[in-house]
Amino acid sequence: MYNRIIKNSIMGGHLKQKVLVIAEVDTATIYRMLGCEVIEVDDPEKLVKELKANEKREDVGIILLSNELSKPVRQDINRIIAKSDKLISFIPTQRSKGEPVDMRKLLLKALGFG
Repeated sequence: MYNRIIKNSIMGGHLKQKVLVIAEVDTATIYRMLGCEVIEVDDPEKLVKELKANEKREDVGIILLSNELSKPVRQDINRIIAKSDKLISFIPTQRSKGEPVDMRKLLLKALGFG
């Protein structure tokens, strides 16, 4: 499932698929400066709507969602994640407490070994 994303992302030495961030304005600004495509939303329902609208895009390989906005609609998001071939994950915001991320585990999962 995630093998296609990784393969498409590194073939030819350049990124073939985009990173899409769906978040509130403060978080979106940071990721926009990093070169990510960004969709700004201000409530959880809009976040789900944008996720549904963009998770089938062929030019997007990774979708990052605002952790804070995602909490009230996590069940809806988890249903979308279960059906998607994209790597969809949550990012901390200025309002949320960050949690340690096991990058090795995440990478192994993305490569299909986890």
